[in-house]
Amino acid sequence: MSVFKLSKHVLYTVLLFLIASAAQAGGSAGGALYVNCGGKGGLTSVGAALKALQYSEVRGPITINVSGTCNENVVIQSLDRLTLNAAPGASINDSSRGNLDVIDVLDSRDVAINNLTISGGVVGVNCLDRSLCRLNADTIQGANFAGVGVFFSQTDVSGGVVRNNAAGLTVFNGSGARVLGVTVQNNGTGIEVRTDSFVNTDSTISGNSGTGLLAHFNATVHCLGCTVSDNGDHGVVIRQNSTVRFAGGATVTGNVGGGVLLSEESSTFFGDGGNVTANPHGLDVSCGASATTAKFATTNIGGGSTNCIEPVDL
Repeated sequence: MSVFKLSKHVLYTVLLFLIASAAQAGGSAGGALYVNCGGKGGLTSVGAALKALQYSEVRGPITINVSGTCNENVVIQSLDRLTLNAAPGASINDSSRGNLDVIDVLDSRDVAINNLTISGGVVGVNCLDRSLCRLNADTIQGANFAGVGVFFSQTDVSGGVVRNNAAGLTVFNGSGARVLGVTVQNNGTGIEVRTDSFVNTDSTISGNSGTGLLAHFNATVHCLGCTVSDNGDHGVVIRQNSTVRFAGGATVTGNVGGGVLLSEESSTFFGDGGNVTANPHGLDVSCGASATTAKFATTNIGGGSTNCIEPVDL
């Protein structure tokens, strides 16, 4: 065995001992690892910490505490109850020149990523293959497809900023997401929901160059107190048998192409106290001719303009 391979074997043995010791000290089945990206000793990448876990028999909650600037692409696969905690200023940056996701989570339940700055890649954080991801107070930026992707999975995004991506968040293919207290800004599209997926959001979706919120192909969105403003196209577009419900004083204003646009058998509902006004170059609520329905568009949008006709309850 070479000296290099022997050193790696010794390192992983020591790491497993530390994980087991932390578990015993905490009285649980879990433990913690510490990653110092850019350091000269110990674990210097998140990937190395994940590889160490592959050799471990620990199956309880595991925390990886991350500091420094990590230049890598991370794959979290078939791991449950894993947390990545960032020290102040910690970041993970794409090292694939835009060819890979920065963080992929596959076939994993309850993976939390806290306080990280995640930059570049195809997708910043991609939650895939029936995973459950929790993103808390992260900054996710510069992805060439989406800041956050959710495919056949469930994701909670709480706080933080998703900015300067081709799309802020994409929730596709039977997925669900709660997007609460997030600033989604300066992307192409803000949030895109499609193919039988669901999003619940109270977030601020503003300053995106395209549509703020796009729901299509049987998508459902609850916009509960959200703000959709100052986007370069429509604020909200609802297409192909999709539904968006506005409540809690939701605001759609200042969007260049218009406020809310419905087409192709789609529907919306406006609760009390909403403000859908002052969207230049288009109606505040526009109903297409193909069997669209906009409940309370004539009464609950704060006096905005609309061509919709109030549906009659049968």
